[in-house]
Amino acid sequence: MKTGRHLLRWCLLLLGLIVGSCHQAPGTTALQDGSMTDTAPSSRPNLTLPTLGGKQLWADVRWKERWRVQQNVLTGHFRLLDPQDRRLAWGEFEACALRMQELAPEPPAQAEHLILLLHGMGRSRSAFAKMQKRLEEMGFHVGSLSYPSTRRSIEAHAAQVAEVLEHLEGYSSVSFVTHSLGGIVVRRMLADDGPWRARLKATRLVMLGPPNQGAAFADQVQEKTTFRWIFGDTGQGLTSNALATLPSPDIPFLVIAGARGDGTDKGWNPMLQGDDDGVVRVTETHLTGQAAHFTVPVFHTFLMNDDPVIESIAAFLADGSLVVPEHALSSWRPADDPAE
Repeated sequence: MKTGRHLLRWCLLLLGLIVGSCHQAPGTTALQDGSMTDTAPSSRPNLTLPTLGGKQLWADVRWKERWRVQQNVLTGHFRLLDPQDRRLAWGEFEACALRMQELAPEPPAQAEHLILLLHGMGRSRSAFAKMQKRLEEMGFHVGSLSYPSTRRSIEAHAAQVAEVLEHLEGYSSVSFVTHSLGGIVVRRMLADDGPWRARLKATRLVMLGPPNQGAAFADQVQEKTTFRWIFGDTGQGLTSNALATLPSPDIPFLVIAGARGDGTDKGWNPMLQGDDDGVVRVTETHLTGQAAHFTVPVFHTFLMNDDPVIESIAAFLADGSLVVPEHALSSWRPADDPAE
């Protein structure tokens, strides 16, 4: 009996430390699809806990000045993270979105331009941490999104990013910097021409190591059970056949590829024919309509962290300038480019 009372006291103490999550007073509430309801969102008990920010199981569905509402792709529930990736609320979408509106700072008073960073397969937005910091130091407004790159199709990833843009506040235009799969996701999103394009001007796109022509690796192993299990529908969407009909972006875009560049036409990956960055062949990165194509001696995984690459990206984002990285192995520009 004494043990039971002791346990009860600890339980009551724990409940006293728990703060209400996703709470909202009764009244009319906006639902995720834009409709209205008179039913207040339900709340869940919440402790302000640190998280990893969402890796492969979380999709950002709303973004506001580094605050984000995420959905778990397995359970379907939502959570609110602050810029330090602490969970401040969880439960239903509507309640978490309203809580974000209460807590997150207001977006710029005047319509601004946003640089949106989109990671590659198996990564998360933390892969762009260095570049984001550098671009912000240069005066850019920068956001980064996480999407469950191995758990949904490319079409689903594109729809997720489009939904975030459709509800973006405080910005009138957007440019993109992508790594690997992220470039294909943006290409798909631009081709879909969703409602977000009526309220946001898409300005420029930089793609780092994108498998624009399809990945030879995906072609080789697409029928393997292990490949299908690990990379799911996304992996199937990276084959040459799957990307053959995906149009080029309808905005100016720059491609920067990694390569070994030792003059032997052999890359770092012995499984691939031709020069490569360890994952994607240089020939796979080219795309009709590219403003320029630079090749640098950098592994696929580290392209976004290379200082000269970041400088080239910043110049292109600022005004479309084509600045060849100082350690470039090769560069291509249109024949009528006056800088040639």
